[in-house]
Amino acid sequence: MRHLKQFIPLNNDLTKLKAFVPSLNKDWRLARHIPSKPHQIESLDVLNEFQNQGWRIAGAHETVNRARKIQSHVINLTHPDFKVLNVNNKPDANATMLLTNSCNGSKPLELNFGVFRQVCSNGAVAHDIVCSGKVAHTEKGQSQLHDLIFKVNNNAQLVVDEFNKLKHLNLKKSEMMNLAVSAAKIRFGDDYNKINIEQLLNVVRNEDRGDDLWTVFNRIQENLTKPNRIVDVNGQILSSDLSIDEDIRINKELSKLVMSLN
Repeated sequence: MRHLKQFIPLNNDLTKLKAFVPSLNKDWRLARHIPSKPHQIESLDVLNEFQNQGWRIAGAHETVNRARKIQSHVINLTHPDFKVLNVNNKPDANATMLLTNSCNGSKPLELNFGVFRQVCSNGAVAHDIVCSGKVAHTEKGQSQLHDLIFKVNNNAQLVVDEFNKLKHLNLKKSEMMNLAVSAAKIRFGDDYNKINIEQLLNVVRNEDRGDDLWTVFNRIQENLTKPNRIVDVNGQILSSDLSIDEDIRINKELSKLVMSLN
């Protein structure tokens, strides 16, 4: 997604991950009086299972509250075997997994599978429930975790195949505009008409030219979520970054919208 640029690049280095994301360490949290739940699911245990399935640690990010205290961490994983191909049968996007976990167990551990384009490092979270999910920090949650990880790995290629199908459906100009309007409503709600919708269809690079659903989808997704891409009716540039939670919400709903057209 757009916020992938905020991640510290790690190149699958677990030692570097632990150094840059100390909230992964239970003893570190304890020393800072951050409580752990009796059945708290540790992100490092989940990462170990994903690495055994071929996933690589691409980057990490910690979120903080207004008091600048660390609240949670987000780990970005990629898999070399799951790719979206372009018209020349070359890799255009890679599978990505976002693992989000709160430090004190106040929110469930969350997994979101999607893809991100290599050309611009933006991405889209798949809406398919078998490739995303939440696990509570409870004894029951711990018992469900292995099943969720299995489902994600077992269905990842199926979701990537759905994205691949988008390249074979060409859109008319009116269909592009309808899609852009629906996308604007996802982010702005009833205020969607306060922007010029055509901005969401702007072509930023040559790779974004094309009328197929995959290309149009990626143009809209990037213009909708990256800062400094949209000007409102008063001429003000929308420059603020979206929160990770909001970014994921928008991407999920946008993916679901696009898949409904396929």
